[in-house]
Amino acid sequence: MADPPEIEEATSTRSNSLKISLPTVLCTPETSDIDSVKTNSFVTSDSNLSLPSNLGTPTSPLKASSPMSLPTSPFTKIYSQSNSLGNSKTQEDGPKSLINSSSATGNPRNKCALQPGHSLMDWIRLGNSGKDLTGVGGRIRPVTHTELAAHNTQKDAWLAIRGRVYNITHYLPYHPGGPEELMRGAGMDATQLFDKVHPWVNYDSLLAKCLVGPLRYDLPDAEELFDTSSPSSKSDRLREPSKAQELVRKSMENLANCITPVRKKISNKSEENAKGSPPSKIMQSLIQSSDLPVSISRRAAASPVKKADKNTETPTPMRYDWIQTSTKLTISVYTGPLANPGGCARITDGFLLIEVATNGWLRTLKITPEATLQEPLQLRVFAESGKVEVIARKVESSLWKGCGEVVLGVPKKISSPRTMECRIMRVDRVSHDTTLLSLTPKAGPVLVPLGHHVRIHEQMEGSELVRSYTPVGEGWGATDDVLSALRLAVKKYDSGAMSPLLASLKISDVVTLSGPYGNFELSKLKTVKVMYLIAAGTGITPMLGLVKFMLARSNPRCERVHLLFFNKTEQDILFNDILEDIAKEDDRFVVTNILSNAGPSWIGHTGRISKELLKNIFDKDSMKCYTKCTHYACICGPNEFTHTSLDLLKQEGMKDNCLHAFMG
Repeated sequence: MADPPEIEEATSTRSNSLKISLPTVLCTPETSDIDSVKTNSFVTSDSNLSLPSNLGTPTSPLKASSPMSLPTSPFTKIYSQSNSLGNSKTQEDGPKSLINSSSATGNPRNKCALQPGHSLMDWIRLGNSGKDLTGVGGRIRPVTHTELAAHNTQKDAWLAIRGRVYNITHYLPYHPGGPEELMRGAGMDATQLFDKVHPWVNYDSLLAKCLVGPLRYDLPDAEELFDTSSPSSKSDRLREPSKAQELVRKSMENLANCITPVRKKISNKSEENAKGSPPSKIMQSLIQSSDLPVSISRRAAASPVKKADKNTETPTPMRYDWIQTSTKLTISVYTGPLANPGGCARITDGFLLIEVATNGWLRTLKITPEATLQEPLQLRVFAESGKVEVIARKVESSLWKGCGEVVLGVPKKISSPRTMECRIMRVDRVSHDTTLLSLTPKAGPVLVPLGHHVRIHEQMEGSELVRSYTPVGEGWGATDDVLSALRLAVKKYDSGAMSPLLASLKISDVVTLSGPYGNFELSKLKTVKVMYLIAAGTGITPMLGLVKFMLARSNPRCERVHLLFFNKTEQDILFNDILEDIAKEDDRFVVTNILSNAGPSWIGHTGRISKELLKNIFDKDSMKCYTKCTHYACICGPNEFTHTSLDLLKQEGMKDNCLHAFMG
């Protein structure tokens, strides 16, 4: 489309002074009578992160069509700025100027005012916080049209653009066009809608951490292919995919490396880490001249993920990846889905040592970083995908060409638990007689597998006392400001030998721990959709991690988690407020409290565990085991309580392979 004369004049003026001509984007009104309307509004980038350039002042935004434009938010409408008569605004004197549409409200792009804490910077920080924005554990997997259509609400919104499916649930409040505008594409292939509004936006970068996987196009089977009764439907199924669909598989490999794990297999042989090319000058300028938490990842090598060998005499295959910002280095070790890894990390003599344990094998990574790293280290695990993440801070802010030299140790069979000295960092009150201790090992953070426990060793009057405790994980204490801490709920018994001593510990005191111990296999929950948790007193501690795991998992999605919690009095119910909040936020979670010594104001269940009580609370038929069971039950409490619960569940029809008892 040719530019109007007045636009050509403005463009010519800029070209004479700068010796360069920039492409522009012309927005026309949505009307059939185009010739009756004169349009002169141009679209400019609304980003506040424009780079200094000789194309304008350092603070002036780049034009949206410029190749150096930063990505803007998708699905923002663009309109021409017109007056009440339907004609575009014009200047009487002088050449036409560019209209700056960077304001948050009342502008041609119909942007809405965002709530505080929902800017582009806040969205980038959220993406780099480690929170799972995909809703599927961060594992890329194919998505069918039927599954895509099921995610069409503001609490669970997916959409597809050019063959890629994104979970936009968390992005909705950050969208400058408003959640309603973005919801127009929820549950469907929104490629045409996206192309109508702003096809130039780099949605891959903006929604990289929300990627669920490629949109799957099913091929017809043989009977449908050769069925001549419905030629029209057959021709639709045999239609060749578009070029965009054909490029999906190739472009997936080149997707933002900050969310795509590098498939580098850890083998017994020492391999030299391939050096990646340094980031571009534009990216270096962005990171070094601002406080953006931009992640840069360098691919080292690729190899397919192998299935875990059932032979216990060989270690489980693993792979690793690394991601960096100007201030942090993150090493990710992938152990396989539901591998339930444990491990530890520490900095020794300038080396970063990472140890990961799975299926009785210990694997070690020794990293000589490109520059100096400093403590404290942060250790996290993503249970469903089996990813272990170690985060270390750089002493000097800079971008590295590589993570450093990586030496892979020989796999070793674990012969005995490890003993470690731990320092008390926080002491919080959970109930009138229960204390939450936050401990950090002196040597570095330690990761205990889900459903496993540690033992505390104390010397008293010439003999050693040992007690077992299950870490409760993050989110169950008053605060979680201590990174990668082991949080132990200790109930004080006046007649106890060790609990009064542990309850009297103060900050900076040192205790000796050993572990981890346990035989709980997370892989047994692979097909489980309904979970029964039966706990008494402090037996709630191993259940807390299972509650969050089951409600957060995506494949398969959990249908219900029912917790039966037995206590003496209402004051003895641990973490009651947090459990009630989870039940309010997620209707799949049901908590039933049963008291043996209830007060007069108690209106809930009373008594001890019995067959009649289980029948009143649980549906008897739902607990029977069939050929393919999708339920599972876990029990933890005093020994007598645990054995009684197992017997009652077996009487209700549950088999041994659907039951697990936590025994200290």
